[in-house]
Amino acid sequence: LNIVFAAGLEAHNWQRNMGGTGDTPFSMALLAGGCAGTSVDVALFPIDTIKTRCQAKEGFFAAGGFKGIYRGLTAAAAGSAPGAALFFSTYETVKPIVKSQIGDRPVAVQACAASAG
Repeated sequence: LNIVFAAGLEAHNWQRNMGGTGDTPFSMALLAGGCAGTSVDVALFPIDTIKTRCQAKEGFFAAGGFKGIYRGLTAAAAGSAPGAALFFSTYETVKPIVKSQIGDRPVAVQACAASAG
């Protein structure tokens, strides 16, 4: 969660320094969220599979070991894109609304927007 806050603050500062308003268009947030969610799930899928197999009652190798650690990756990636896209687009939509209510307090604004997502 801290990574989301830090990345949001850096993006906001970059946009402000480049002369932008700091608001992200809905379509960009939707696309960026889908790409981010899919990237994270694809990168971490084999690690999560290995962790799950280590926790299996029958043991790591009886549960499959390193064989087929990418099995099910397509379904996981396809499922993560809509959820992450919805989170990011909600986050970016709520952020300016919260900012207008509580002022220019970046951490508080990002915390409220992340809670809404």
